[in-house]
Amino acid sequence: MSNEKLPPQALDAEMALLGSMMIEQDALERAIGIVRVEHFYKTAHQKIFNAMKTLAGKDQAVDLITLTEELKREGFLAEIGGERYLAELMSKVSTAAHVEHYAKIVYDTAMVRELIKISTSTVENCYKNAEQEPSDLIDDAQAKLFTLNQMQEKQGFVSTKDMALEVMDQIEKLIIAKDPIKGVPTGFNEFDTMTGGLRKGDLIILAARPSQGKTAMALNIIQNALDKGHAVAMFSLEMGRYQIYQRMVCTAAQASLHNVSTGMFQKSRWRELASKVQKLGEQPFYVDDTPGITITEIRMRARRLARELQKQDKKLGLIVIDYIGLITSGKAKVESRQQEVSEISRMLKELARTMNVPVLALSQLNRNNEKGRKDNRPQLSDLRESGSIEQDADVVALIHREYYYTKQEDVKDKALLILAKQRNGPVGDIKLNWYSEYTMFANPALVSDEAAAETFATQGDIPL
Repeated sequence: MSNEKLPPQALDAEMALLGSMMIEQDALERAIGIVRVEHFYKTAHQKIFNAMKTLAGKDQAVDLITLTEELKREGFLAEIGGERYLAELMSKVSTAAHVEHYAKIVYDTAMVRELIKISTSTVENCYKNAEQEPSDLIDDAQAKLFTLNQMQEKQGFVSTKDMALEVMDQIEKLIIAKDPIKGVPTGFNEFDTMTGGLRKGDLIILAARPSQGKTAMALNIIQNALDKGHAVAMFSLEMGRYQIYQRMVCTAAQASLHNVSTGMFQKSRWRELASKVQKLGEQPFYVDDTPGITITEIRMRARRLARELQKQDKKLGLIVIDYIGLITSGKAKVESRQQEVSEISRMLKELARTMNVPVLALSQLNRNNEKGRKDNRPQLSDLRESGSIEQDADVVALIHREYYYTKQEDVKDKALLILAKQRNGPVGDIKLNWYSEYTMFANPALVSDEAAAETFATQGDIPL
C-alpha cells in the first residue's frame, strides 16, 4: 500500500461548477472570470471546461447537446465519460446562483496544490543543488512564491454603479477635511502642495547625480513621515543601518555629522543628541541594509513587514529604496542591464499598487548626458540605464545644486528640486535650502525670518 498522499482536491465543487455553467450562459461568463483550466484537478473536467470555452468563443450556447457535440468533435467524449457523465454534472445543481462560490472553492484548492508543488520543488532543488549558494536557492523559492501570490490579485471590470458610493464617500471626506495633502507629507511645503504628498500606489523617483544629496533628502522625507505617524520601511543597498541612524539623529539634532563621526561633538549638547536617539528609536522605522538584495526579496520582505504591522493594528505608510541601480533581478542570465532595470522598475510599480503604499525609489542620473549643455540642470533623459523608469513612475523629482559645479558662494546653501514629471498634477521648480553640515534640505526661510535664521545658524539650529 502506497503512503503517497493525494493532493488537495474538490471534485464535488468542480462538478457543481461545470453543472452550473451548463445551466446558464451567464454562469459560464462569471466562472471564467475566476478559474482557469489548470485549476481543475480532474483531467476530464479540464477537457469539459476547455470545450465550454471553445463554444463560448464561437458565441454558441453551452448546454448538454452542444457540449456533447463539441467533445465528440474533439474526440474526448468517451474519455470524459460520455453524455451520461455530462448529464450527471447537470444533475449536481438545480440553479446556477452559487457559481462564484463553487469557483472560489476550485480556485482556492488549486492554489494550495500549487503551494505544495512549489514547496516540494524547493526541497528537491535544495537536495539536488546543495553546493549552490543558499541565497540563489532562496531567491528561486521566493520568486515562485511571489508569482503564486500575484495570481491571487484577481482583477476585472468594475461598473460606475459599484464605484458611485465609494467615490462620493471619498469626495465628501475631502471636502470635510479641506486638507490638500492626501498622501505622506515630505515636509517640503511647495512639493507637498503641488503633489498632495507621496500618494498611495504611486512610484516616486527621486534622482540626482552623485554627491547631490538624494540619500539626504530621502532621510529628511523619512523623518518627516515618521513625525507625522507613518511607519516607514527602508531598503538601503548603499549605506549601512548604523550610518543611516546616525545621519538621521544628527539631522534631527542639527549637529555636525563630521564632528559626531570624529568624536569632536560638544559635550554640552550630548543630552540633546541622546534625546534624538531615543525619539527615533521609539518611531516605527525599519531598515533592511542587505547588500545586493534582489527585487523579489524586496517585495517579499515588504509584504511580510506589512503583515506584521497589521497584526499590531498598524499600517505601513511608506517604502523607500536607496537605490534602483544596486538592485538585481536575481536571475542567473540577463540579456542586458537595461532590460533588467526595466523589469525592476515595473515590479516596483506593481509593489506600490498591490500594497497600496507609496514607493520612493532613488536613482542616479547619468553625468555623460550633461556634456554640451550651457547649464548643468538635470533632465528626465538623464535617468540611468532605462527609459522605463520614467515611464513607470508617477512622479519624478530631480535634485540640482548649482554650487557643486560653479563654487559660487551666493548659491552655496541653495538647492533646486525639479518636479520633472507628475502623472496627475503640475510640474515645476521648487526652491530649497541645503545645509551640508547637517545633511539637510529645508524650506526657504521667509523674508521676515531672515534675521532669526542668522541667529539660529550661529547656534547650530536651522528653522524648518
